[in-house]
Amino acid sequence: MSAAAFLPPRRGASAESSLLPPEGGTASSSSAVLNGTDVLPPAQEALQRCRALLGQLPPMEGSVKYQRAWSIEDALEQHKSLMRQHELQSSIGHNHLQVRKVQVDFARHAAAEASTLVQDVTTSTPPATAKAVAERAREAARTLRHALRAGEVEEIKAAAKAKLMEQEIEKSNQEMIILREAIDDLSAGGGPQVVGLPGPEGEKEKPQKERSFFYCSDCKVGGHGQRFCNYLLKRPDWRVYPSEKWFEDSQGQVSHCPLGRRGVDFTDESYFSRIVMHIKGRIWLEDKRKLYEFVPDLMPPTYVIVDQQWVGEQPPPEGPDVEPMPWFVKETDRNWGTSVQCCQVQEECMGLTKPQGAYVVQRHIPNPLLYDNGEKCHIKFYNLLVGLEDGVTWRVYTYKDGYLSISPKAWSNTDMSKETQVTIIRTKRINDWPHWGRVYPKCQSGVRTVIERAVEQGKLEGRPKIQFEIISADFIVTADFDVYLLEFNTGPVLKDPEDSPDVHDAGMITGALHIVEPWDKGDIDNWDLVLECKGEPLKPSQLDAMY
Repeated sequence: MSAAAFLPPRRGASAESSLLPPEGGTASSSSAVLNGTDVLPPAQEALQRCRALLGQLPPMEGSVKYQRAWSIEDALEQHKSLMRQHELQSSIGHNHLQVRKVQVDFARHAAAEASTLVQDVTTSTPPATAKAVAERAREAARTLRHALRAGEVEEIKAAAKAKLMEQEIEKSNQEMIILREAIDDLSAGGGPQVVGLPGPEGEKEKPQKERSFFYCSDCKVGGHGQRFCNYLLKRPDWRVYPSEKWFEDSQGQVSHCPLGRRGVDFTDESYFSRIVMHIKGRIWLEDKRKLYEFVPDLMPPTYVIVDQQWVGEQPPPEGPDVEPMPWFVKETDRNWGTSVQCCQVQEECMGLTKPQGAYVVQRHIPNPLLYDNGEKCHIKFYNLLVGLEDGVTWRVYTYKDGYLSISPKAWSNTDMSKETQVTIIRTKRINDWPHWGRVYPKCQSGVRTVIERAVEQGKLEGRPKIQFEIISADFIVTADFDVYLLEFNTGPVLKDPEDSPDVHDAGMITGALHIVEPWDKGDIDNWDLVLECKGEPLKPSQLDAMY
């Protein structure tokens, strides 16, 4: 903020500049001014120099703000950065205030000099000169008022900024206190009993301490682990337990664990977590080739290419009377449309594959149900799969309010562009889609069938502790309202209110976490329980399984 910001403009120059001598000019006595010489006193030149100096000073703006830390090292580093920032910004603020004070002093001198000029005006002074002296006196007074006000604003601004930085430092201090208390609590037996994870010596003989807090830790595995931690931490009885480096493999990949290799209530590293965020056997859902093996009746006819060779049944040749439809070639273990390629005839499919790659090949469904202006669309259907701690019971919930993914261009069976054929981005909520009431039960039925078969055939495996996963299913609908399952995404897009205030998934996430870990102020939001089934009992060897 420079002094010029507070000065009234005057025909191409600020009021302050009108009090300054011309470039290269020098100060003169009041008699020189009264004699018509356009030379200003030294105080005015000093004001200009103050103004230039203020423009060169760095702003009092700190870029480091408190963020939740997940390790002792992160907390200490953040605290050090906040303290250093406070020191630097306080110094910058002090310099701003000093220049403002000097500016006020010079403005006072300029006003005093202008006042002297006014007093020296006599009846013999030429009218034009007297008028100029009076104008300069008024502008000197205005400059002084603005300088005083600018000094007050600078002081208020510096104090407010210092207070904000002190608040950020206090947050950091409180976090380190809480981390220390969490470490002490778990060391004293206040943590969860995690199956298969040994505690400190003698702990098994002691009764578990009555618990005041539950703990989560971010072990940087990825996925939605940190997101789920942040939602659990909104509950008053949940706290962060710090993580640390666990080991580093030969490729330099670092794994982390809760400090001291202690078990916590929730972390993205399954070994140390009472609640596991990944379903054992999830590969049977996320791999399109494996999925088709046990639910071929729910999906479009699917063919497989491995290492540029057809595996199993090949697609039949298309006769000249068959309506042309796009063919899709997809890598079996990649989702979100990132690996989808299109071609017009099935003979071109092989050319879209790479050596040693595994692909599924599907022909476009006939007569798709299109959106309002003829665009292709598919349904992003969210599901919550929960395996209970008995290792046998499975529950499936479906979410009533999904999304439609709509292509940007109107659909054509001969346009192979991705803008026409591939729908990836969640475009709009599905509840106002007029067909959703009719289609929702069919999507539910499809997911129910998939999970029932996966459990019956032992593809989904139980654990001796609770496990869960939010999974999205992609469905496409025909104009006759037949529903086809395309794929599952075990790491679906989820958005938080902080990043997407208008369209987010906070209700879905908090509802799912309440189902998995209930608390007295929670609710299940729009989740429907659609299936509970039993799998095979855990084998003795599985009772000690960590993953």
